[in-house]
Amino acid sequence: MKLFAHVHATWAQVLVAFTCILAVAIFTPVSWPDTLVMPRELVDFAHANACTPIDDIFERPGMVNPPFVYGWLPGNPADSAAFWCRKTEKSAKPYKLVFKVYDPKQMAECPTTIEWSNAKGLSIEIRAKLDLSDFHSVVDKRPGPKVVVPAAKVLVNEYDGVSDVFYCYGAQWYWKSFD
Repeated sequence: MKLFAHVHATWAQVLVAFTCILAVAIFTPVSWPDTLVMPRELVDFAHANACTPIDDIFERPGMVNPPFVYGWLPGNPADSAAFWCRKTEKSAKPYKLVFKVYDPKQMAECPTTIEWSNAKGLSIEIRAKLDLSDFHSVVDKRPGPKVVVPAAKVLVNEYDGVSDVFYCYGAQWYWKSFD
């Protein structure tokens, strides 16, 4: 009988230990030390440009586009990207829209960063008959040129129906807000 009592006590100890381990595994919150909101290559490029990924961009309710796009320029989509990041220094415009390109000549002398006051989800669209006189310079807010672009590839910064549309013309970025 003593043998069975000892075996029973050993199994009870094993069962208690297993239950404790299982409870700790289930109720311990999982923390990921390096949760990415955009691909690693863009995160590294952001750090090289004195900014960090916007880690809370998806905490908004509803649909939010990613803070990055590939294929901004013609050719292989992997050769060009645009993304939002948060500047590391304090600023009235705390965000940067950064363009990462394989061949800088394809940017047609357009600046590769835009400082901006808000960051939303990004997408690329083709806009027909884009009237740049409705746009403003991102640098000094002066009106855009009196030019209509028949088929303009634009970058759209959008969330919840409010968007900023960016277009580069004559080596300068222009933008327009839409509600």
